[in-house]
Amino acid sequence: MREIVYGAEPSLAVRRSATAADLPNARFASQQETYPNVRGDGGAAGICPRAGGAVCFAPLMSDSSPLRRLGARISTIVTRLRTGLDPMVPLLLLGALVGFVSAVAVEGFRTAMWGIMSLYTREEHLVPAAAHLPLWERALIPPLAALAGGTVMWAAQRWIKRPRGPEYMEAVRVGEGRLPLVPNLVRTVSSLFAVSGGITIGREGTMIQFAALISSLIGRAGRATVEHQRLVVACGAAAGFAAAYHAPIAGTLFVAEIILGGLQLREIAAVLVAAVIGELTTQSLFAIGPLYLAQRVPPITFIDLLDAGLLGVLAGLLGPMFLWLLDASRRAYQARVNWLPLRMGIAGVVIGLLSVLRPEVWGNGYSVVQSFLVDHWVLSSVGAVFVLRLLAVTAASAAGIPGGVLTPTLALGAAMGLMVSHLFLIPEASHSQALWTLVGMGSLLAATTHAPAMSAIMVFEMTRNYNVVMAAMPACVLASVVGSVLRHRSVYAEALGLKEEAAAAPVAATVVASAAETVTRPRGG
Repeated sequence: MREIVYGAEPSLAVRRSATAADLPNARFASQQETYPNVRGDGGAAGICPRAGGAVCFAPLMSDSSPLRRLGARISTIVTRLRTGLDPMVPLLLLGALVGFVSAVAVEGFRTAMWGIMSLYTREEHLVPAAAHLPLWERALIPPLAALAGGTVMWAAQRWIKRPRGPEYMEAVRVGEGRLPLVPNLVRTVSSLFAVSGGITIGREGTMIQFAALISSLIGRAGRATVEHQRLVVACGAAAGFAAAYHAPIAGTLFVAEIILGGLQLREIAAVLVAAVIGELTTQSLFAIGPLYLAQRVPPITFIDLLDAGLLGVLAGLLGPMFLWLLDASRRAYQARVNWLPLRMGIAGVVIGLLSVLRPEVWGNGYSVVQSFLVDHWVLSSVGAVFVLRLLAVTAASAAGIPGGVLTPTLALGAAMGLMVSHLFLIPEASHSQALWTLVGMGSLLAATTHAPAMSAIMVFEMTRNYNVVMAAMPACVLASVVGSVLRHRSVYAEALGLKEEAAAAPVAATVVASAAETVTRPRGG
Protein backbone atom coordinates (compact mmCIF):
# COMPACT_ATOMS: atom_id res chain seq x y z
CA MET A 1 0.00 0.00 0.00
CA ARG A 2 1.35 3.33 -0.97
CA GLU A 3 0.17 6.79 -0.09
CA ILE A 4 2.04 9.91 -1.24
CA VAL A 5 1.13 13.17 0.53
CA TYR A 6 4.26 15.31 0.30
CA GLY A 7 5.03 15.19 -3.44
CA ALA A 8 6.21 12.61 -5.90
CA GLU A 9 9.69 12.08 -4.48
CA PRO A 10 9.72 13.08 -0.79
CA SER A 11 12.96 12.93 1.15
CA LEU A 12 12.36 10.69 4.14
CA ALA A 13 14.06 9.33 7.19
CA VAL A 14 13.41 5.60 7.34
CA ARG A 15 13.70 3.60 10.55
CA ARG A 16 13.93 -0.16 10.29
CA SER A 17 12.73 -2.08 13.33
CA ALA A 18 12.26 -5.84 13.36
CA THR A 19 13.06 -9.03 15.19
CA ALA A 20 16.51 -10.55 15.53
CA ALA A 21 15.76 -12.82 12.56
CA ASP A 22 15.33 -9.79 10.30
CA LEU A 23 18.52 -8.15 11.58
CA PRO A 24 21.09 -10.95 11.95
CA ASN A 25 23.80 -8.51 13.05
CA ALA A 26 21.70 -7.03 15.90
CA ARG A 27 23.05 -7.46 19.39
CA PHE A 28 19.56 -7.61 20.97
CA ALA A 29 15.95 -8.07 19.88
CA SER A 30 13.99 -5.09 18.51
CA GLN A 31 17.15 -3.17 17.64
CA GLN A 32 16.39 -0.25 15.31
CA GLU A 33 18.36 1.24 12.40
CA THR A 34 17.71 4.69 10.94
CA TYR A 35 18.44 5.83 7.35
CA PRO A 36 18.13 9.56 6.59
CA ASN A 37 17.43 11.22 3.18
CA VAL A 38 15.80 8.24 1.49
CA ARG A 39 13.99 9.10 -1.78
CA GLY A 40 11.25 7.13 -3.46
CA ASP A 41 10.03 3.60 -3.18
CA GLY A 42 13.22 2.13 -4.53
CA GLY A 43 15.35 3.50 -1.76
CA ALA A 44 12.91 2.38 0.86
CA ALA A 45 12.61 -1.08 -0.69
CA GLY A 46 16.37 -1.43 -0.64
CA ILE A 47 16.39 -0.76 3.07
CA CYS A 48 13.46 -3.06 3.75
CA PRO A 49 13.89 -6.02 1.40
CA ARG A 50 11.42 -8.20 3.28
CA ALA A 51 8.65 -5.63 2.63
CA GLY A 52 8.61 -6.82 -1.01
CA GLY A 53 8.18 -3.30 -2.35
CA ALA A 54 5.10 -2.64 -0.17
CA VAL A 55 6.22 0.38 1.84
CA CYS A 56 4.03 2.22 4.34
CA PHE A 57 4.91 5.81 5.14
CA ALA A 58 3.89 6.69 8.71
CA PRO A 59 3.87 10.15 10.31
CA LEU A 60 6.45 11.03 12.92
CA MET A 61 3.78 11.19 15.67
CA SER A 62 2.48 7.67 15.13
CA ASP A 63 0.93 5.58 17.87
CA SER A 64 4.32 3.96 18.47
CA SER A 65 6.31 7.23 18.72
CA PRO A 66 8.10 8.04 21.99
CA LEU A 67 5.90 11.06 22.75
CA ARG A 68 2.76 9.02 22.24
CA ARG A 69 4.09 6.27 24.46
CA LEU A 70 4.99 8.82 27.13
CA GLY A 71 1.48 10.28 27.01
CA ALA A 72 -0.03 6.82 27.28
CA ARG A 73 2.20 6.03 30.25
CA ILE A 74 1.17 9.24 32.05
CA SER A 75 -2.49 8.47 31.37
CA THR A 76 -2.02 5.00 32.84
CA ILE A 77 -0.37 6.41 35.95
CA VAL A 78 -3.20 8.91 36.48
CA THR A 79 -5.76 6.15 36.13
CA ARG A 80 -3.95 4.03 38.66
CA LEU A 81 -3.77 6.97 41.08
CA ARG A 82 -7.51 7.41 40.80
CA THR A 83 -8.37 3.79 41.34
CA GLY A 84 -5.41 2.24 43.14
CA LEU A 85 -4.09 5.05 45.39
CA ASP A 86 -3.72 4.20 49.06
CA PRO A 87 -6.98 5.50 50.54
CA MET A 88 -5.11 7.03 53.48
CA VAL A 89 -3.39 9.59 51.23
CA PRO A 90 -6.51 11.77 50.77
CA LEU A 91 -7.19 11.46 54.49
CA LEU A 92 -3.68 12.69 55.27
CA LEU A 93 -4.23 15.74 53.07
CA LEU A 94 -7.58 16.34 54.72
CA GLY A 95 -5.93 15.99 58.13
CA ALA A 96 -3.47 18.74 57.20
CA LEU A 97 -6.33 21.04 56.18
CA VAL A 98 -8.23 20.28 59.37
CA GLY A 99 -5.09 20.95 61.44
CA PHE A 100 -4.64 24.42 59.96
CA VAL A 101 -8.29 25.41 60.30
CA SER A 102 -8.49 24.06 63.87
CA ALA A 103 -5.45 26.08 64.96
CA VAL A 104 -7.01 29.24 63.55
CA ALA A 105 -10.26 28.42 65.39
CA VAL A 106 -8.42 27.98 68.70
CA GLU A 107 -6.63 31.28 68.24
CA GLY A 108 -9.93 32.95 67.39
CA PHE A 109 -11.40 31.82 70.71
CA ARG A 110 -8.32 33.03 72.56
CA THR A 111 -8.48 36.41 70.85
CA ALA A 112 -12.18 36.79 71.69
CA MET A 113 -11.38 36.01 75.33
CA TRP A 114 -8.72 38.72 75.43
CA GLY A 115 -11.22 41.13 73.90
CA ILE A 116 -13.68 40.55 76.76
CA MET A 117 -10.92 40.78 79.36
CA SER A 118 -9.90 44.16 77.96
CA LEU A 119 -13.17 45.55 79.32
CA TYR A 120 -11.84 45.37 82.88
CA THR A 121 -8.05 44.86 82.70
CA ARG A 122 -4.97 45.39 80.57
CA GLU A 123 -3.38 42.15 81.73
CA GLU A 124 -3.11 39.22 79.35
CA HIS A 125 -3.66 36.50 81.97
CA LEU A 126 -6.39 36.13 84.57
CA VAL A 127 -4.40 35.76 87.80
CA PRO A 128 -2.38 38.98 87.26
CA ALA A 129 -5.64 40.68 86.29
CA ALA A 130 -7.29 39.56 89.54
CA ALA A 131 -4.26 40.60 91.59
CA HIS A 132 -4.46 44.17 90.27
CA LEU A 133 -8.21 44.58 90.75
CA PRO A 134 -9.84 46.03 93.87
CA LEU A 135 -11.26 43.31 96.10
CA TRP A 136 -14.87 44.21 95.32
CA GLU A 137 -14.25 43.90 91.57
CA ARG A 138 -12.41 40.63 92.09
CA ALA A 139 -15.47 39.26 93.90
CA LEU A 140 -18.03 40.74 91.48
CA ILE A 141 -16.69 39.84 88.04
CA PRO A 142 -16.91 36.00 88.31
CA PRO A 143 -20.63 35.92 89.23
CA LEU A 144 -21.45 38.42 86.47
CA ALA A 145 -19.51 36.32 83.94
CA ALA A 146 -21.16 33.10 85.11
CA LEU A 147 -24.60 34.72 85.03
CA ALA A 148 -24.01 35.91 81.46
CA GLY A 149 -22.92 32.45 80.37
CA GLY A 150 -25.87 30.81 82.09
CA THR A 151 -28.32 33.23 80.48
CA VAL A 152 -26.97 32.42 77.03
CA MET A 153 -27.47 28.70 77.57
CA TRP A 154 -30.90 29.13 79.19
CA ALA A 155 -32.16 31.28 76.33
CA ALA A 156 -30.85 28.80 73.78
CA GLN A 157 -32.57 25.91 75.54
CA ARG A 158 -35.88 27.75 75.29
CA TRP A 159 -35.63 28.93 71.69
CA ILE A 160 -33.88 26.25 69.66
CA LYS A 161 -35.32 22.86 68.88
CA ARG A 162 -32.19 20.92 69.78
CA PRO A 163 -30.71 22.66 72.83
CA ARG A 164 -27.95 20.14 73.45
CA GLY A 165 -25.90 18.08 71.05
CA PRO A 166 -23.22 15.43 71.62
CA GLU A 167 -19.74 16.43 72.66
CA TYR A 168 -16.93 15.66 70.28
CA MET A 169 -15.75 12.64 72.27
CA GLU A 170 -19.17 11.04 72.16
CA ALA A 171 -19.58 11.93 68.48
CA VAL A 172 -16.33 10.15 67.59
CA ARG A 173 -16.53 7.12 69.82
CA VAL A 174 -20.19 6.12 69.82
CA GLY A 175 -21.83 8.60 67.43
CA GLU A 176 -21.68 9.43 63.75
CA GLY A 177 -19.12 12.24 64.02
CA ARG A 178 -21.73 14.96 63.45
CA LEU A 179 -21.75 17.96 65.78
CA PRO A 180 -24.82 20.21 65.47
CA LEU A 181 -23.84 23.81 64.76
CA VAL A 182 -26.17 25.92 66.92
CA PRO A 183 -25.96 24.01 70.24
CA ASN A 184 -22.17 23.90 70.06
CA LEU A 185 -21.92 27.58 69.20
CA VAL A 186 -24.13 28.34 72.20
CA ARG A 187 -21.88 26.31 74.49
CA THR A 188 -18.83 28.05 73.03
CA VAL A 189 -20.26 31.52 73.63
CA SER A 190 -21.41 30.60 77.14
CA SER A 191 -18.00 29.23 78.03
CA LEU A 192 -16.33 32.29 76.49
CA PHE A 193 -18.21 34.60 78.86
CA ALA A 194 -17.47 32.40 81.87
CA VAL A 195 -13.75 31.84 81.35
CA SER A 196 -13.18 35.50 80.44
CA GLY A 197 -14.52 36.49 83.86
CA GLY A 198 -12.20 34.31 85.92
CA ILE A 199 -14.35 31.19 86.43
CA THR A 200 -12.18 28.29 87.57
CA ILE A 201 -12.72 26.06 84.58
CA GLY A 202 -10.55 25.09 81.64
CA ARG A 203 -10.89 27.15 78.47
CA GLU A 204 -8.96 24.52 76.52
CA GLY A 205 -11.89 22.10 76.64
CA THR A 206 -14.05 24.63 74.83
CA MET A 207 -11.24 25.37 72.36
CA ILE A 208 -10.99 21.68 71.47
CA GLN A 209 -14.77 21.39 71.18
CA PHE A 210 -14.86 24.43 68.87
CA ALA A 211 -12.08 23.01 66.69
CA ALA A 212 -13.94 19.69 66.51
CA LEU A 213 -17.10 21.54 65.48
CA ILE A 214 -15.31 23.27 62.60
CA SER A 215 -13.84 19.92 61.55
CA SER A 216 -17.27 18.33 61.63
CA LEU A 217 -18.56 21.03 59.29
CA ILE A 218 -15.64 20.35 56.92
CA GLY A 219 -16.45 16.64 56.86
CA ARG A 220 -20.14 17.29 56.24
CA ALA A 221 -19.32 19.72 53.43
CA GLY A 222 -17.22 16.98 51.82
CA ARG A 223 -20.07 14.46 52.19
CA ALA A 224 -17.85 12.13 54.19
CA THR A 225 -18.99 8.67 55.17
CA VAL A 226 -19.67 7.96 58.82
CA GLU A 227 -16.24 6.39 59.33
CA HIS A 228 -14.45 9.33 57.74
CA GLN A 229 -16.64 11.84 59.56
CA ARG A 230 -15.55 10.37 62.87
CA LEU A 231 -11.93 10.46 61.80
CA VAL A 232 -12.18 14.08 60.65
CA VAL A 233 -13.62 15.15 64.01
CA ALA A 234 -10.88 13.19 65.78
CA CYS A 235 -8.32 15.08 63.67
CA GLY A 236 -9.92 18.38 64.71
CA ALA A 237 -9.79 17.41 68.38
CA ALA A 238 -6.11 16.46 68.14
CA ALA A 239 -5.25 19.67 66.29
CA GLY A 240 -7.20 21.76 68.80
CA PHE A 241 -5.39 20.02 71.64
CA ALA A 242 -2.03 20.62 70.00
CA ALA A 243 -2.79 24.29 69.35
CA ALA A 244 -4.05 24.85 72.90
CA TYR A 245 -1.24 23.07 74.74
CA HIS A 246 1.60 23.20 72.16
CA ALA A 247 1.71 19.42 72.40
CA PRO A 248 1.11 17.60 69.07
CA ILE A 249 2.27 14.16 70.22
CA ALA A 250 0.18 14.37 73.37
CA GLY A 251 -2.75 15.54 71.25
CA THR A 252 -2.42 12.43 69.11
CA LEU A 253 -2.21 10.22 72.19
CA PHE A 254 -5.20 12.08 73.66
CA VAL A 255 -7.27 10.91 70.70
CA ALA A 256 -5.75 7.41 70.69
CA GLU A 257 -5.92 6.64 74.41
CA ILE A 258 -9.04 8.51 75.48
CA ILE A 259 -11.33 9.06 72.51
CA LEU A 260 -10.63 5.99 70.39
CA GLY A 261 -9.72 3.78 73.32
CA GLY A 262 -6.65 2.34 71.60
CA LEU A 263 -4.18 2.85 68.77
CA GLN A 264 -5.48 2.38 65.24
CA LEU A 265 -2.14 2.73 63.49
CA ARG A 266 -3.29 3.50 59.95
CA GLU A 267 -5.98 5.96 60.97
CA ILE A 268 -3.85 7.60 63.67
CA ALA A 269 -1.48 8.80 60.94
CA ALA A 270 -4.09 11.32 59.80
CA VAL A 271 -4.62 12.41 63.41
CA LEU A 272 -0.88 12.92 63.85
CA VAL A 273 -0.67 14.99 60.68
CA ALA A 274 -3.54 17.19 61.88
CA ALA A 275 -1.92 17.68 65.29
CA VAL A 276 1.48 18.55 63.82
CA ILE A 277 -0.01 21.03 61.34
CA GLY A 278 -2.08 22.55 64.14
CA GLU A 279 0.98 23.12 66.29
CA LEU A 280 3.05 24.32 63.33
CA THR A 281 0.35 26.85 62.45
CA THR A 282 0.23 28.10 66.03
CA GLN A 283 4.00 28.37 66.31
CA SER A 284 4.35 30.09 62.93
CA LEU A 285 1.49 32.57 63.14
CA PHE A 286 0.49 33.11 66.76
CA ALA A 287 2.79 31.95 69.58
CA ILE A 288 6.39 30.76 69.55
CA GLY A 289 7.94 28.43 72.11
CA PRO A 290 6.65 26.02 74.75
CA LEU A 291 3.48 26.65 76.74
CA TYR A 292 5.38 26.92 80.06
CA LEU A 293 8.83 28.29 80.78
CA ALA A 294 10.73 26.16 83.28
CA GLN A 295 14.23 25.70 84.58
CA ARG A 296 16.14 22.86 83.00
CA VAL A 297 15.58 19.54 84.74
CA PRO A 298 18.85 17.72 85.60
CA PRO A 299 19.39 14.09 84.54
CA ILE A 300 17.22 11.63 86.47
CA THR A 301 18.75 9.06 88.84
CA PHE A 302 17.34 5.90 90.40
CA ILE A 303 16.88 7.80 93.66
CA ASP A 304 14.58 10.22 91.86
CA LEU A 305 12.44 7.32 90.71
CA LEU A 306 11.59 6.52 94.34
CA ASP A 307 10.07 9.96 94.83
CA ALA A 308 8.41 9.71 91.42
CA GLY A 309 6.83 6.43 92.49
CA LEU A 310 5.60 8.03 95.71
CA LEU A 311 4.04 10.85 93.71
CA GLY A 312 2.39 8.34 91.39
CA VAL A 313 0.80 6.42 94.26
CA LEU A 314 -0.42 9.62 95.96
CA ALA A 315 -1.88 10.87 92.69
CA GLY A 316 -3.55 7.49 92.17
CA LEU A 317 -5.25 7.89 95.54
CA LEU A 318 -6.13 11.57 95.12
CA GLY A 319 -7.44 11.30 91.55
CA PRO A 320 -10.46 9.06 92.28
CA MET A 321 -11.36 11.17 95.34
CA PHE A 322 -11.26 14.29 93.17
CA LEU A 323 -13.53 12.69 90.57
CA TRP A 324 -15.91 11.45 93.25
CA LEU A 325 -16.10 14.99 94.68
CA LEU A 326 -16.93 16.42 91.25
CA ASP A 327 -19.66 13.84 90.59
CA ALA A 328 -21.25 14.01 94.04
CA SER A 329 -21.34 17.80 94.12
CA ARG A 330 -22.80 17.96 90.61
CA ARG A 331 -25.64 15.58 91.44
CA ALA A 332 -26.44 17.26 94.74
CA TYR A 333 -26.26 20.84 93.50
CA GLN A 334 -28.13 20.44 90.23
CA ALA A 335 -30.93 18.56 91.99
CA ARG A 336 -31.51 21.57 94.27
CA VAL A 337 -31.06 24.47 91.84
CA ASN A 338 -32.79 23.96 88.51
CA TRP A 339 -32.68 27.39 86.87
CA LEU A 340 -29.43 27.47 84.94
CA PRO A 341 -28.54 31.21 85.21
CA LEU A 342 -29.07 31.09 88.98
CA ARG A 343 -27.10 27.87 89.33
CA MET A 344 -24.14 29.23 87.42
CA GLY A 345 -24.40 32.62 89.10
CA ILE A 346 -24.18 31.08 92.58
CA ALA A 347 -21.07 29.18 91.53
CA GLY A 348 -19.62 32.50 90.32
CA VAL A 349 -20.34 34.04 93.73
CA VAL A 350 -18.46 31.22 95.45
CA ILE A 351 -15.48 31.60 93.13
CA GLY A 352 -15.47 35.37 93.55
CA LEU A 353 -15.43 35.13 97.33
CA LEU A 354 -12.67 32.51 97.29
CA SER A 355 -10.61 34.77 95.01
CA VAL A 356 -10.73 37.52 97.62
CA LEU A 357 -8.50 35.28 99.73
CA ARG A 358 -6.09 34.41 96.92
CA PRO A 359 -6.12 35.79 93.35
CA GLU A 360 -4.72 32.43 92.15
CA VAL A 361 -8.29 31.08 92.32
CA TRP A 362 -9.11 32.79 89.03
CA GLY A 363 -8.79 31.06 85.70
CA ASN A 364 -7.86 27.65 84.41
CA GLY A 365 -4.58 27.47 86.35
CA TYR A 366 -2.08 28.47 83.67
CA SER A 367 -0.56 31.35 85.65
CA VAL A 368 -0.48 29.24 88.82
CA VAL A 369 1.48 26.44 87.13
CA GLN A 370 3.88 28.93 85.55
CA SER A 371 4.56 30.45 88.96
CA PHE A 372 5.03 27.03 90.58
CA LEU A 373 7.67 26.23 87.96
CA VAL A 374 9.88 29.30 88.40
CA ASP A 375 9.01 31.12 91.65
CA HIS A 376 9.80 30.22 95.23
CA TRP A 377 6.74 29.08 97.19
CA VAL A 378 6.43 28.30 100.88
CA LEU A 379 4.50 25.20 101.87
CA SER A 380 1.59 27.06 103.49
CA SER A 381 0.93 29.14 100.38
CA VAL A 382 0.99 26.08 98.14
CA GLY A 383 -1.45 24.30 100.43
CA ALA A 384 -3.80 27.30 100.50
CA VAL A 385 -3.85 27.58 96.71
CA PHE A 386 -4.48 23.85 96.41
CA VAL A 387 -7.49 23.89 98.75
CA LEU A 388 -9.03 27.09 97.35
CA ARG A 389 -8.69 25.99 93.74
CA LEU A 390 -10.11 22.56 94.58
CA LEU A 391 -13.23 24.22 96.02
CA ALA A 392 -13.51 26.61 93.09
CA VAL A 393 -13.19 23.88 90.45
CA THR A 394 -15.79 21.82 92.29
CA ALA A 395 -18.21 24.76 92.34
CA ALA A 396 -17.78 25.46 88.62
CA SER A 397 -18.16 21.79 87.68
CA ALA A 398 -21.18 21.30 89.93
CA ALA A 399 -22.97 24.21 88.28
CA GLY A 400 -22.42 22.75 84.82
CA ILE A 401 -20.41 25.69 83.53
CA PRO A 402 -19.15 24.63 80.07
CA GLY A 403 -15.42 24.10 79.91
CA GLY A 404 -12.83 21.48 80.74
CA VAL A 405 -11.09 20.25 83.86
CA LEU A 406 -7.82 19.14 82.27
CA THR A 407 -5.86 22.34 82.95
CA PRO A 408 -7.37 22.78 86.46
CA THR A 409 -6.28 19.20 87.14
CA LEU A 410 -2.76 20.07 85.99
CA ALA A 411 -2.70 23.00 88.44
CA LEU A 412 -3.82 20.79 91.33
CA GLY A 413 -1.21 18.19 90.37
CA ALA A 414 1.48 20.87 90.26
CA ALA A 415 0.57 21.95 93.79
CA MET A 416 0.60 18.32 94.95
CA GLY A 417 4.06 17.75 93.46
CA LEU A 418 5.41 20.90 95.02
CA MET A 419 4.06 19.93 98.45
CA VAL A 420 5.62 16.46 98.16
CA SER A 421 8.96 18.05 97.31
CA HIS A 422 8.68 20.11 100.51
CA LEU A 423 7.65 17.23 102.78
CA PHE A 424 8.78 13.83 101.50
CA LEU A 425 11.75 14.39 99.24
CA ILE A 426 14.62 11.95 99.80
CA PRO A 427 17.77 13.92 100.70
CA GLU A 428 19.77 12.37 97.87
CA ALA A 429 17.06 13.04 95.27
CA SER A 430 17.07 15.94 92.85
CA HIS A 431 15.84 19.19 94.38
CA SER A 432 14.64 20.57 91.06
CA GLN A 433 11.41 22.43 91.75
CA ALA A 434 10.38 22.16 88.11
CA LEU A 435 10.86 18.37 88.09
CA TRP A 436 8.47 17.60 90.93
CA THR A 437 5.95 20.18 89.80
CA LEU A 438 5.80 18.57 86.36
CA VAL A 439 5.76 15.00 87.68
CA GLY A 440 2.87 15.95 89.96
CA MET A 441 0.99 17.46 87.02
CA GLY A 442 1.37 14.38 84.87
CA SER A 443 0.59 11.95 87.70
CA LEU A 444 -2.72 13.51 88.73
CA LEU A 445 -3.71 13.87 85.10
CA ALA A 446 -2.99 10.18 84.49
CA ALA A 447 -4.97 9.21 87.59
CA THR A 448 -8.07 11.04 86.36
CA THR A 449 -7.86 10.31 82.60
CA HIS A 450 -6.37 6.77 82.77
CA ALA A 451 -4.04 7.84 79.94
CA PRO A 452 -0.46 7.52 81.25
CA ALA A 453 1.38 7.89 77.92
CA MET A 454 -0.49 11.06 77.00
CA SER A 455 0.08 12.54 80.48
CA ALA A 456 3.83 11.87 80.56
CA ILE A 457 4.47 13.12 77.03
CA MET A 458 2.30 16.17 77.63
CA VAL A 459 4.37 17.54 80.53
CA PHE A 460 7.47 17.13 78.37
CA GLU A 461 6.00 18.89 75.34
CA MET A 462 4.56 21.77 77.34
CA THR A 463 8.05 22.64 78.62
CA ARG A 464 10.35 21.02 76.00
CA ASN A 465 12.16 19.51 79.01
CA TYR A 466 13.00 15.96 78.00
CA ASN A 467 14.54 14.70 81.26
CA VAL A 468 11.21 15.00 83.04
CA VAL A 469 9.86 12.07 80.98
CA MET A 470 12.20 9.66 82.76
CA ALA A 471 10.52 10.39 86.09
CA ALA A 472 7.04 11.23 84.79
CA MET A 473 6.47 8.02 82.86
CA PRO A 474 6.73 5.55 85.79
CA ALA A 475 4.82 7.98 88.02
CA CYS A 476 2.02 8.30 85.46
CA VAL A 477 1.80 4.53 84.98
CA LEU A 478 1.50 3.97 88.74
CA ALA A 479 -1.05 6.75 89.08
CA SER A 480 -3.14 5.36 86.23
CA VAL A 481 -3.06 1.81 87.59
CA VAL A 482 -4.00 2.84 91.14
CA GLY A 483 -6.61 5.32 89.94
CA SER A 484 -8.29 2.86 87.57
CA VAL A 485 -8.40 0.18 90.28
CA LEU A 486 -10.10 2.52 92.72
CA ARG A 487 -12.41 4.05 90.10
CA HIS A 488 -13.11 2.37 86.77
CA ARG A 489 -14.68 5.42 85.12
CA SER A 490 -12.33 8.19 84.03
CA VAL A 491 -13.05 11.90 84.08
CA TYR A 492 -14.13 11.66 80.43
CA ALA A 493 -16.54 8.73 80.83
CA GLU A 494 -19.63 10.95 80.71
CA ALA A 495 -18.27 13.07 77.84
CA LEU A 496 -17.66 9.85 75.91
CA GLY A 497 -21.31 8.93 76.30
CA LEU A 498 -20.46 5.68 78.07
CA LYS A 499 -22.73 4.13 80.67
CA GLU A 500 -20.40 1.27 81.43
CA GLU A 501 -16.70 0.92 80.75
CA ALA A 502 -17.25 -2.61 79.51
CA ALA A 503 -19.69 -1.43 76.89
CA ALA A 504 -17.05 0.81 75.42
CA ALA A 505 -14.60 -1.93 74.53
CA PRO A 506 -16.27 -3.34 71.42
CA VAL A 507 -17.16 0.13 70.19
CA ALA A 508 -13.62 1.44 70.53
CA ALA A 509 -12.25 -1.33 68.37
CA THR A 510 -14.54 -0.49 65.44
CA VAL A 511 -14.77 3.31 65.48
CA VAL A 512 -12.48 3.84 62.53
CA ALA A 513 -11.51 0.30 61.65
CA SER A 514 -12.95 0.51 58.15
CA ALA A 515 -12.08 4.13 57.38
CA ALA A 516 -9.26 3.35 54.96
CA GLU A 517 -11.18 0.65 53.13
CA THR A 518 -14.23 2.83 52.46
CA VAL A 519 -12.62 5.96 51.06
CA THR A 520 -14.16 5.38 47.63
CA ARG A 521 -17.46 4.00 48.92
CA PRO A 522 -20.52 6.12 48.08
CA ARG A 523 -22.04 8.07 50.89
CA GLY A 524 -24.07 5.87 53.17
CA GLY A 525 -22.53 2.71 51.69
